[in-house]
Amino acid sequence: MFSMRVKSYLFKHLNKLKFILLGVKLGKKPLIYNKVYLKVGRNSSIIIGDNFVFTSGNAVNPLCRNLYGCIATMPNARIQIGNNVGLSSTCIWAYKSIIIGNHVLIGGDVMLIDSDAHSLNSWDRRNSERDRKNRKSEGIVIGNDVLIGTKSIILKGVHIGDRVIVGAGSVVTQDIENDCIVAGNPAKVIRKI
Repeated sequence: MFSMRVKSYLFKHLNKLKFILLGVKLGKKPLIYNKVYLKVGRNSSIIIGDNFVFTSGNAVNPLCRNLYGCIATMPNARIQIGNNVGLSSTCIWAYKSIIIGNHVLIGGDVMLIDSDAHSLNSWDRRNSERDRKNRKSEGIVIGNDVLIGTKSIILKGVHIGDRVIVGAGSVVTQDIENDCIVAGNPAKVIRKI
């Protein structure tokens, strides 16, 4: 137990330093626990608001299991995270733009990716340059006061409204209006709240 506390303390401070050294604009009182994969692409930006909490691995949250969280931008991409946001071994991978509002909670092993990552054309995928040039990317926007359940996937071009709850294991492929609960693959509105 003692070694876990020491490890948690060290990672909290080392991660903050790593984020700052890689050019991430961090708000006040960030808490970043355990190992986090961080990649900041050329000419890209990552801006994180106040009271940001990112737990990675199982040191703090058992839902995270042994998965490490990641925040990554490709060249010319942008990630913006609002105030009072909590992530648990989440993977945020921006090719274009991912914007997360205020007071958002994202469960363990959730993935947000604003691209197909590869071209959908099999011929393009045979050549890395063509593959990279022809992949499709559309920004993701997540509103305020959103709760995203564990193991959900938010795909490119999705806009999630305010006060939305995304059920565990959902795959969100379309826009979600304000004040509703969605679940399933693909995610559908279960009811308004």
